[in-house]
Amino acid sequence: MARIVRKAGPAIKSAASSKYDAHHKVLNTTYGSFADLRRELADSKEKVSERESVLKLFATCMDPQRAFLLLDDYLEKLSLSRKDFGQSEWWPRMQSSTGKPRLEEVAMLFLRNNRSLPTELLQYANFEKFAAVEQTEKETGFVQELENWLFPPNHTHLDSPRAALRVVCEPKREDENSNQWRLAVHFFLFRSRSGEKERFVSDLCDLRTRAAHEAELFPAEDWQVIDWLHGHWSEKVPEGEVMLLDGPDLLTWLAKWGHGLRLELLGKATNIDFVGRVAELKPRLETIEGEMSFTHVLSLPNGVNQPLPECQFFVGEPPLVLVGNEFFVLRHAPPATLLGPWAQRPVVPVKRLSQRLLTELRRTQAKEQPNANWSELCETHSARPQFTFELADEVVRVRLLAISEKDASEWQWNGHEWTRVVERQGTENRPELLDDVRLLPAIHWLQQADWFTPEPGLWVLDANENCLSQLATAWFDRPKEADYLGNPSFQRLFLNRRLVKPKLVLKGSGIDWLSVSAEWEAEGMKLSKADLERLAAATSRFVKLPDGGWVELDIDANRKAHEMAATLGLEGLSADAQKTSLVHATQLDETTLDALGANKVVAELRAKLANFKGVPETKLPASICAELRPYQQEGFNFLANLTRLRLGGILADDMGLGKTLQTLAHLAA
Repeated sequence: MARIVRKAGPAIKSAASSKYDAHHKVLNTTYGSFADLRRELADSKEKVSERESVLKLFATCMDPQRAFLLLDDYLEKLSLSRKDFGQSEWWPRMQSSTGKPRLEEVAMLFLRNNRSLPTELLQYANFEKFAAVEQTEKETGFVQELENWLFPPNHTHLDSPRAALRVVCEPKREDENSNQWRLAVHFFLFRSRSGEKERFVSDLCDLRTRAAHEAELFPAEDWQVIDWLHGHWSEKVPEGEVMLLDGPDLLTWLAKWGHGLRLELLGKATNIDFVGRVAELKPRLETIEGEMSFTHVLSLPNGVNQPLPECQFFVGEPPLVLVGNEFFVLRHAPPATLLGPWAQRPVVPVKRLSQRLLTELRRTQAKEQPNANWSELCETHSARPQFTFELADEVVRVRLLAISEKDASEWQWNGHEWTRVVERQGTENRPELLDDVRLLPAIHWLQQADWFTPEPGLWVLDANENCLSQLATAWFDRPKEADYLGNPSFQRLFLNRRLVKPKLVLKGSGIDWLSVSAEWEAEGMKLSKADLERLAAATSRFVKLPDGGWVELDIDANRKAHEMAATLGLEGLSADAQKTSLVHATQLDETTLDALGANKVVAELRAKLANFKGVPETKLPASICAELRPYQQEGFNFLANLTRLRLGGILADDMGLGKTLQTLAHLAA
């Protein structure tokens, strides 16, 4: 029986159809939403009329052969042909309809092939139906893909398969000095006439493109491999070379084919298995070659621990490891530069481990290996942490030390581990480590500030207002189980805080003004004139004095002093005496006046002002031989009253109204 072979793929475009499509593409690009209007105007009425007459004959033609020729004639007038619309499954549907429905099918044919509609077909275009058909085909295609994925279609064989594919995987070592591998994949093609021969990826891809009947020679599961290789690896593997897999490519390969009996493992009567299980490296302490050593084992999901040399670790990310015939994903793998040599020989004597590694191992392995005798493995010290601070002009330096309670030895934290300041003398080979719960909080507190480390064991912080304020904030949360030492400058700010407080001093002048000066209480310090000027202008918590260094200003006292100075009519604080009106002082309360030492003077003024009932009449001195007018007498009474209150004042009046006479009378009185 003859076999009909339908080749999939898009139809080959003719030169005429390319011209038609290019013409309409230019119209769409140039005119946008006005393309249909421009297309209609570009068509001559004669050509449109010609095509319309052909369409009318085609719509009513009942003879299939004549209708076939009429459609060809119509397409030819558009520089198109039947083959420009793909396979002919649309023709029976078009032939079964007549009249307007047949012309709607012609318009649908143009729409489904993504071609612009000619002017005469626009009236027959049913865009709602086209959208519904498109959606139906999309859903049908989705269901078909779902079906092919779940139940791949089998090829129809005339008899039993006459070819087969066998896939053999071989781990290839990357380097003789490391336990790192890649997976080489070999393909063996069997044919009944030529037997089994090894083929490369390029050869298998040729089978996929050579002839469609090749698929009928293989079992469906074998052809799936060939088809997948053609789609994913046809351009990745050079011709004539073996396919080598690592990293994401290896994971993709195993996820696709690493189940069942598909992948054989070279040299072993078993198949590769991959189900996505995860393994991890776990540290161990074991006696190896008569010496206590640190090593790792591979912990499998079933609880079995596998020695690393018996496993095969594959390069790339994500890291994969082959144990027996099963691949595992490796959790929290070390860097590739470490994993390869370490998996080859994972042994380090305990005496060569760093102090930090020993400390962490003792902390984490207490539950994993409760029988480990740590007193034999290493010598432990309990120690109290000690911070030493040094405040200079520009920086704060700190070191974190620990004094052993066992032998009084001094240890220093270098940012990674505790080390002896002075190396131990003697023949003791056991490693030493500090084991004290007080040390970890001290390390965490040190890491909070924005330190930089110019050398191991030394932390430096810029000495400025912001950094010192941050340190002061963290100071309240410092570990209690630690000692703190510092030079005199640091002690003044943190260890033995001595705040600098401003104080205003008021002194009476005997008349209507007070003398106001600012003094600063700085215990144990002698402030220079430059220091006083700097303090007078300071508003922040920490102040660097020109001669006295860093001091901490009492913020509350400084704020109150500035508010008091503003009340007295002063612009700011100053160590030099400033004058202020006695009237301003009356705005202060009793407690403040007592603190300023000016309560008596101000109290007298307050009493006089409280009992004020008007300016009293004052008798003219006998030496004044003149008669004062009423307004002149009031001015004289005003001046005399200011004198009694010990206040200043201004006698203001128009020119020529007798201010000189009033003043002479006041002076004579």
